[in-house]
Amino acid sequence: MQNAARTPWLVGPWPDLLLGCGVGYAAIFAALVFAGPEMRLAIPFALGPLVLLVTGTPHYGATLLRVYETRRDRRAYSFFSVWASAGIAALFVASLTAPLIGSLMLTLMLTWSPWHYSGQNYGIALMFLRRGGVPISPGLKRTIYASFFLSFLLTFLAVHGERPSGQYAPTGFGGSAYRFLPLGIPDDWRNLAMAICGVAYGVAIVTAAIGLLRVARLRQLAPTFVLAATQSLWFAVPTLARHYAVMQGVEPLGETHTAYAFMWVAVGHSVQYLWITHTYARRSQPAPAPGRSFYLGKCLLSGAAIWTVPALILAPGALGAVPYDLGLSALVSSAVNLHHFVLDGAIWKLRQGRVARVLIDSRVGHEPESRAPPSRLRLAPAIWAVGAASVLVILGATLETEYGFHRGLEAGDVARAEIAVERLTWMGRDSPSLHTNLAGLRAAQGDLDGALREVEKGLGIRPTPEAWRTKGWIENRRGATARAIAAYQEALGLRPGWPPAANDVAWLRATSPEPILRDAGQAVELAELSARATHFEGAVELDTLAAAYARAARFSAAVQMGERAADRARRSGDEALAAEIETRVTLYRSGQPYTDAVGPPAGPDPSRRVRFRLERRLQ
Repeated sequence: MQNAARTPWLVGPWPDLLLGCGVGYAAIFAALVFAGPEMRLAIPFALGPLVLLVTGTPHYGATLLRVYETRRDRRAYSFFSVWASAGIAALFVASLTAPLIGSLMLTLMLTWSPWHYSGQNYGIALMFLRRGGVPISPGLKRTIYASFFLSFLLTFLAVHGERPSGQYAPTGFGGSAYRFLPLGIPDDWRNLAMAICGVAYGVAIVTAAIGLLRVARLRQLAPTFVLAATQSLWFAVPTLARHYAVMQGVEPLGETHTAYAFMWVAVGHSVQYLWITHTYARRSQPAPAPGRSFYLGKCLLSGAAIWTVPALILAPGALGAVPYDLGLSALVSSAVNLHHFVLDGAIWKLRQGRVARVLIDSRVGHEPESRAPPSRLRLAPAIWAVGAASVLVILGATLETEYGFHRGLEAGDVARAEIAVERLTWMGRDSPSLHTNLAGLRAAQGDLDGALREVEKGLGIRPTPEAWRTKGWIENRRGATARAIAAYQEALGLRPGWPPAANDVAWLRATSPEPILRDAGQAVELAELSARATHFEGAVELDTLAAAYARAARFSAAVQMGERAADRARRSGDEALAAEIETRVTLYRSGQPYTDAVGPPAGPDPSRRVRFRLERRLQ
């Protein structure tokens, strides 16, 4: 009975439930369920770096402080703090010139991440049980462990299937130098394994709950039960819902906004991590312990530095060649997270006497542990200054991207967008997508020479399909059809079969007024590819296909596709395009192909046929 009277709480019921057990995340989950669109409008995904700056960034810093701040800890964990860290850094550097190594790091990080989250939940659940004096037999402990492990296993199966299904977080990195490399488990085997794991997970949860209720009161078990529910909301429930396409109308469970939903899971995990690391730091240090703000401030600065400094040093124009949004950010994320996972696994095992004495044994939980004094590093002020500058870079880059560059594009303000590009370049964020979008804006306003110079800057940083296609569009408007076709084909060389570029080449090959540039065979081949990508429903693509058929003297097919294109344009409300298409169909009925002899537009308005659209978001 003496054990039963012990409290499970680490700080207090409400702080522990809200921060440590996931009640705070449950509130966010409910907000997404009932007001998801409004929440995304108030806190758009583009501002995610600011949300994570005050939660995720400090939680990385908390691990760095735990391992590197004192001489005693640096020596105790030297294998991990020096040698494991050096190994990860070496892989990081090698990845800059060996994309396969970076892709393997990215794959390992995305595979390990849900286990890192799940293992933390499991460890905290056991901590609460032990603090509450709940007797846990080896069999019951294995059942509890199985529930958390099976939840992780579901995510593993989802991300490593032959085809993506039910992923806990996005694993696609379009345009990136690095990509996720799934194991490719055959769908039939993966589906069977997920069904078995789903049932086993439910059995483990129920069995563990019954076993715990037999040996303890509900009050003692409350934090552990809440943690189990949080684990379910983080991984098991969304993974199964997405895999089996059920409850897709519930926003945090649907596939449409997976990235946004997982951002809040990361926030919940980070807050939980800071709650326990701050408690440990406060209780284990000699009195007087530093204040909460002081500790969290150090976590923020050190976490910001490890995220920002590598990206600045290795940015295009500095020592690197991979743009931040085309792989460098994914590579930094992989290295930082793997380093975090390794250190975390070494220092936060509750079976270690040092940690257990502080966090588990409530009788000595408030007794400070004698500890070696912090090292007196003369470089400390410089280190914290770098951290402060790193925080400013994260803030500045996020705000400048969203409120400087994107708002400048939306307002058609070239000067504002140019200033944003210049500032983002200072902050290591220069990218082809910035110059490509700015070039599109210049061209739409009639400055074709300026647009061409801008897109060339983007291509000089890193050739991308989007940049080549933008150059093709600009050259076409300048009347340089041959150079336009060459640029479009460069885009197809980087991304074979890309429907938009295929459609562009097909149109020029079918309708060019210069006979030497026309190629009916290639026009038909590429136009069919592009139309097929829209399931033969896109008005522009069908219009191109009709023109290609006409150039190949297949006039009956040209009329059929042209009529279908006009119908689709009219259904979408574009009467002007429908009228243009019907004019061309009249030619096809008379056995004549269409030749686009209008030439480049004289005014600032882009040609209706090109229909180039500025990208709203950076890739």
